[in-house]
Amino acid sequence: MPDILMGIGKAGLKESGNPDLLVVLLPYPCTTSVLFTDNYFRSGSVIYSERVTRERERFRALVINSGNANCGTGEEGVIHAQMMAHQVAQLLGIRQDEVLVFSTGVIGRPLPIENVLNAIESACSLLEPLDLERASQVISTTDRFPKFDFVRKEGVETFGFAKGAGMIAPSMATMLSFVFTTATLEYEDLRRLHKYVADRTFNSITVDGCESTNDSFVLVSLEEGIYPEDEVKDQVFEVSQSLAKKIVEDGEGATKVIKVTVRRATLEMKAKEIAKTVANSLLVKTAIYGRDPNWGRIAAAAGSTEFPIDPFKMKIYMGNHLLYDGKPHPRAEAGAKRYLEEEKEIEIIIDLQEGKNSWTYYSSDLGYEYVKLNAEYHT
Repeated sequence: MPDILMGIGKAGLKESGNPDLLVVLLPYPCTTSVLFTDNYFRSGSVIYSERVTRERERFRALVINSGNANCGTGEEGVIHAQMMAHQVAQLLGIRQDEVLVFSTGVIGRPLPIENVLNAIESACSLLEPLDLERASQVISTTDRFPKFDFVRKEGVETFGFAKGAGMIAPSMATMLSFVFTTATLEYEDLRRLHKYVADRTFNSITVDGCESTNDSFVLVSLEEGIYPEDEVKDQVFEVSQSLAKKIVEDGEGATKVIKVTVRRATLEMKAKEIAKTVANSLLVKTAIYGRDPNWGRIAAAAGSTEFPIDPFKMKIYMGNHLLYDGKPHPRAEAGAKRYLEEEKEIEIIIDLQEGKNSWTYYSSDLGYEYVKLNAEYHT
């Protein structure tokens, strides 16, 4: 792994008292693409970092706090993000506009900025090699486990870490995620790759259909060599997909991962929209939680978008069990129920039999624990 350093601090933002601030220092200014949430109610950290990315394409450091979203506190939130960047820059001897700021946590609570600045000072005073697992733990909130991955093929290394379990909706970026590749990429190429991967990974997952105010997905080119474009693309996709699936697996209260694939649609947009609608359906998610192969809920969700479907041609599978193909197959339901009881990842396939386009969304089931956790989250 390249010589990326990190520092960890405590600002008292987490009730657990665990570390809640992370500084990441890149070996030199690196070409960086950042995608932010499109929620109009944005955190001060998103507003600040997006402004900076309009002016620059190369960055040297990241600072991330967890436990406080720095959102909904007026212009003060933007000022606090700027102060965080300034503190990192001053302590590390780099330019302020080379520092990106990210926050995650509870909305509407003023950031205790003096505590945060002290935590930054502590983090910058003791830098060590980047530990992906530890980095993920520091930026986590309600996560049950850390999310990180590393891939090395054909001389290319791609790796990253992320956080996310709730407020996960398929609209960029659904969480905080930081992915790095040793491949050298010009900004426009990096940006194009970033959007392609984001659409098929972090923009194709959902836990609860609730879009956050802070979500960001960062892709960094460490510029250590020229490699085949397809290999770089495959690696960035592989790591991003791995992180995205871990977020779904860790969905608050989740017991199952649900893979929804729409096949043979006339348009890619149609396949994507139908897959998204089924993946977001509360009735589908609760049926999976109850181990109920209720294909009617899947069919109803698939037919509820603006895109027409032919109910007499459509097929619905749960795993390898054909539940509907213009008519129901009651005898298949017993096998589908066993499948739901035994497997951790449940695949739903909707075959429209009308074209050549497909799309896959990942979702999670929805049970009692999600309600309990989110009912008590603020208090």
